[in-house]
Amino acid sequence: MSVVQKPVRLAIALSACLLVSTAQADPIPGPQRQLVNSTLWQQHAPEYALISRATFAAATAALKSALASRGSAAIEQPDGGAGKPPAVIVDLDETMLDNSPYQAWLARRGVEFSEPTWDAWIALKQARALPGAIEFANAAVKSGKVTLFYVSNRECKDAAHCPNRSNTMENMAALGFPGATDPSRFLFKVPGDPRGDKVTRRKQIAEKHRIVMLVGDDMRDILPQEDVKALADPGSAIGRRAGDEIGKRWFILPNAMYGGWLSGLGKTADAQFANLRAAPLPAADAPVLASWNLAWLLTPATYDELLPACRKTGQIRSNERAIPCTPGRDPIPQRQAADFDALATVAGRLHADVVALQEVDGPAAAAMVFRQGWKVDCFVSRAHVQKVGFAIREGIPYQCNPEFAALDVDGASRAGADLTLYPGTPQAVRLLGVHLKSGCVDGSLKTSTSEPCKSLRRQVPVVEQWVDARAAEGGRFAVLGDFNRALDQDAKYSAGPDEAAPASVFRALSDGKPAGAVLRRATERSCFDGDPHDGPPIDNILVSQSLAEGRTLDAAHLRYDKALAEGRILSDHCPILLRLQ
Repeated sequence: MSVVQKPVRLAIALSACLLVSTAQADPIPGPQRQLVNSTLWQQHAPEYALISRATFAAATAALKSALASRGSAAIEQPDGGAGKPPAVIVDLDETMLDNSPYQAWLARRGVEFSEPTWDAWIALKQARALPGAIEFANAAVKSGKVTLFYVSNRECKDAAHCPNRSNTMENMAALGFPGATDPSRFLFKVPGDPRGDKVTRRKQIAEKHRIVMLVGDDMRDILPQEDVKALADPGSAIGRRAGDEIGKRWFILPNAMYGGWLSGLGKTADAQFANLRAAPLPAADAPVLASWNLAWLLTPATYDELLPACRKTGQIRSNERAIPCTPGRDPIPQRQAADFDALATVAGRLHADVVALQEVDGPAAAAMVFRQGWKVDCFVSRAHVQKVGFAIREGIPYQCNPEFAALDVDGASRAGADLTLYPGTPQAVRLLGVHLKSGCVDGSLKTSTSEPCKSLRRQVPVVEQWVDARAAEGGRFAVLGDFNRALDQDAKYSAGPDEAAPASVFRALSDGKPAGAVLRRATERSCFDGDPHDGPPIDNILVSQSLAEGRTLDAAHLRYDKALAEGRILSDHCPILLRLQ
């Protein structure tokens, strides 16, 4: 098959491009950093749980008097609703249901709220009940033929077919909320409703019921917007009404503050960020991908075990458990607790959903860097301490696929780690983590006679087979890791007609004619000022057109700040990231 005839497979080659110093970078990205404290408070503060329970306990205790009272609790029912059966109206989000994992997802991504991601969160059906909410809901229904209505600004774009409503009902039925199987109990926002306004829906309920109680987390759950503004004056008519109703027929839950509870989560922004419990949300954009070569990352116990018999000559094979100590070369790093802590700090600043790892001796070593909030998995099985694997954000569904053993072309090369995020869903992304043969950074693969280039030349068609198989499946995929190859320079070589002896890694994988492809370039590879390893970037993320199409690319090369790196053994590589939004 000629090069021109072959379809495009890979759209993007990323070579660690936007250089970002962590000395200047805020560890909480983007417009949602204000969500961090508020979300942490809702997820971790004992005060919040106690206030929620106390509010619902007070509302339960007030039910009897609310039923016996005259008139209506709703401004929209001036006639009082006499003779009509009683109803209680509750809001859903942050009143009955806890959506803090979605808020944490926004904060981790540094992105604004959007309807597609909100709808995706609702579709997961993983919201939990707020403390005391289910008990109150059941007590209301049992208190005297009360009909409980769930009035929410979750949106129904089509009244006849509303996935948000059906997904919410399934979520709430599983939690044990009463009436969760009755669609008439759920009044959602429909096209034409003013943003955030529930007046029309309260009026709709008032036509057939007397509204005896209202519960929410925002005063718009109780009042029209214009009356909410007038509450600032306690002497106004609505201010006096609020004074009479609050704690009797109106109940409001708090929504996010700050306080002494933060001290239990760590004093730094990095530590706080690590405590966010984020949703396993199949993003409407795409997962944030990262790659990091951690330079012979071993546990101290493994280092101590292998050092006495370290290999002084020859190449260590894949099936050998050993470390090198070749005369005339620096020994592999022996890290202390402070080094692991510094690497963990970098990991805390790495706002990615998944990180391809290289030169890591399996999950035990990886867990010393990727601590709370991460899972380390899908490592290749070679005995050699240089392994390939992944760190995945806790809560994100994934499956480890069989390792890509064919990449070990000579019994001394590294197999590939194969992972699927969000398996079995339309958002599924297949990832191949690689650490290709070192020693062939530049030059035509086809004409080079060096042994490293010969091995790399054998590996390229193997990776291409994986790429072609994924393209044939029609799914979204990426290849990421340490290519040991400067792909920005490599791209100048033509692919050539001989697929078994490619001249260019990138041209071979993107089939020579990457129409519309973008090859990103970095000006340097150094991880900190004065880094002796400066040179062409060799860590890359290659993304399929199916994953990149229609998305904005935001790439970052996360450099180590001087204060963190000084006196510490980090790595001669620093993390690269790719956001597709």
